[in-house]
Formats: sequence, structure tokens, C-alpha cells
Amino acid sequence: MSQQFKELSRRRVLMASRMGTTVTIRPGDMLRIGCPVVPDHRGPVRWDYQNHTLKESTWTGPDLSPGQRLGPGQDQGLGPGLGLQYRILVGGRVLEVNTVQGRFSGHYRCQTPIHDNTQLLSAWIHVHAEEFAWSLGDWTACSASCGDRGTRTRRVRCVTPEGREVTPSMCHHLDRPVSSQLACNLHDCPPSWVASVWSKCSTSCGRGWRQRQVSCGQVESGGAVRTLAPSVCGRNTRPADRQECTCDNCPAWVTSPWGKCSGKCLGPTLTVQKRSVICRHFNGTTHPDCDPRERPVSVRNCSSELCDVHWRVGPWRACTAACGSGFQSRRVDCAHRRSGRTLADQHCTWHKRPATWQHCNATTCGSECKDTTHYCAVVKRLKLCPIDMYKQRCCESCLQEDGST
Repeated sequence: MSQQFKELSRRRVLMASRMGTTVTIRPGDMLRIGCPVVPDHRGPVRWDYQNHTLKESTWTGPDLSPGQRLGPGQDQGLGPGLGLQYRILVGGRVLEVNTVQGRFSGHYRCQTPIHDNTQLLSAWIHVHAEEFAWSLGDWTACSASCGDRGTRTRRVRCVTPEGREVTPSMCHHLDRPVSSQLACNLHDCPPSWVASVWSKCSTSCGRGWRQRQVSCGQVESGGAVRTLAPSVCGRNTRPADRQECTCDNCPAWVTSPWGKCSGKCLGPTLTVQKRSVICRHFNGTTHPDCDPRERPVSVRNCSSELCDVHWRVGPWRACTAACGSGFQSRRVDCAHRRSGRTLADQHCTWHKRPATWQHCNATTCGSECKDTTHYCAVVKRLKLCPIDMYKQRCCESCLQEDGST
């Protein structure tokens, strides 16, 4: 009879054999054993475990994931502590065994009539459970080089029979040995400088100093510390016993969020928003020592949506002169930005008002005598031609006036 040793995968169905086969699996792996019949086999299949016939399972739950218990289908007739948890699937052709709870190693056999009930098929498989054990590893290095605090331990590992380390959960059902400690390096330490912990900073805000005690000592094998003269340890290697420190626990100005704009909409001095400004220590208490020169402002000008006004400017009109020195104007109104409604100019006086007129076409008109502005009739009627500026702009009209006189 041939035997074959295999490592079972988690989801594979392992077929029993008429010649018999042997497998080794680890606890927690999925164990599914198939009876070697054709897929359309409809005859009854009987499963035996350790020469005990297994009853038909009525459990129809979902497939188990590794580590999940089987429910119904537990044969308790195999003796105390030797119960087998299983279920029979695919019309009896597959036996699924729980390898997490109870016993599962042993001899499995399936039997079923074939060839129109003229022959009896019998196939078997023997399952070995992979064994694990707790093992003590090598001693660790000593935790101290001298004195009385040195210890070493041995790490506890879960291993296979071949000594391969596996996850500790594989040995959870076994009693874990206690890892004992062993004292080591029990001898006097060489003289050295011994420093205490640093004291608190001398100030809670800004720069200060902190100190510690530094002495020359020797730790003996019994744990006692013997004080020695500083010359024994060497003054050149003495650690500092005083150093500068800085603390940021200073009081600071703390501000609240800005409040809403309040007041009449008549300029920055009347429309303001406020916030609280408090000198507060880092622990939340108020403090009087904040620098007043760094105090944030608590009141500022604001412009709410209702008070949002601006100077609205229109387009420049045509220049009063085609050449020479003319001027042009435009309309400038105070208006509400959101609604566009025109307001009295006093509502915008806190904004600089844009110019309403400017010079334009400041160029010479050349030697040709002609009127360059449409006001020349008025200039002629008011007898302003003797004035050089009007005489230049209304050259043609003024020339006609001189000719008529």
C-alpha cells in the first residue's frame, strides 16, 4: 500500500483513495475529504471515522472561514474529549471536518455502491495533525555590564517538531512554560560620574537656568553606590551641572472673533466692529503682564452690506475743444453698492471723491484760423475776443467781428 504525505492547502478538497493515503495538516486549516466517485453519482455514501459511522449532518450553513467553529454535525459518541465536528456536503461526496475544535486526526473511510449496486467502493485517508510545542530559546544578552541589575532571559517560542518557529497561536492549547530570569555580570562597576535629573527652569517665561547634582561614584555588586573623590573620575569628563533653559509659558494677548458692524452708515467713525482683547496665561487664567505695546486693536472701522457705499463715476463727456486747451467733465454720485440706489454725498465723504472734470486736448491748433469750440457765438456776443485764450479758440468768429468793425 502506497502512502503519500502532503501539506494541505486551506481550500482544496483532498480525495480519499482505494489504496489509501496519508496527509499532515495543521490545526486551523480547512479539511475537506472527497470520496472518489463520478460527479453524477447518486448512491448513498457512508463515512466512517476511526471505524465509527458518522451520522448524516442536517446543517446547511455557509462555508466556514479558518478558525470558525462548526455547528451541528458533532459526533459525541467517540468518547469524552474525542468528539469530531463535521458536516457532510455535496450529497455525501465531501466530508468537511473542523480542525479548530475537538479531535480531527485519525482514519477516515467512505463506502458507496457503484456499477448498479454490483460493487462496493471503499476509499480511505489517514490524517495526521501537525504537532507544535513550546520551546525555550537561547539566553539573551545581559541587560547590564556591572552592578546588581543585570539579568538575562530565554524567549519562549512555539515550534514545529523540526524546530521551525510558528505563530504563538498554534500553541494556545498547550501550557506555556515560564521564562525565568537569571542574574548576570554581578561585579563592581568602574568609577563614573553620576548625575541627577535636571531641576525645573528657574523661570516660567523666557530664559533661565536649571541645575542638577553631579558626583563621582561607583555602583558595587550589591547595588550600593559609593561616593568617590572627583579626581577619581577625571575632571575633564565631568558633565555640566548647570545649563541655560527657555520656557514658552508666557502670558499672551488673546482675542475673540470680531463682532458685527454696528452704527449709522455715515462713515468709518460711526460704523465699527469690536472684539475683546485679554492678557491670558498658558493655563487659561488672566494675567496683567502682557506688553501693552503689542496689544491688538479691539475696535476697527468696517463696512457691512447695508453700509457698503461707494462713489459711482460715469463716462467722460466730449472735450470742449478739438485743439488748444479744453476740458471735459463726468458725473460722480454716491451710491449703494448692492442696490445701486443713489444716496446723498455725505454718506460717501469718508471715501476720497474722484475728480469730476479734467483738462483735455492740450495741443496747438496750428496756423489755420477756425473756431475750435461751440461756445464761440457766446464769446462773440459777450465781446471776449480781446482775451487771448478766447481769441485763439474762436479765431474765425473773432476775425469776423474785427472785420465788421
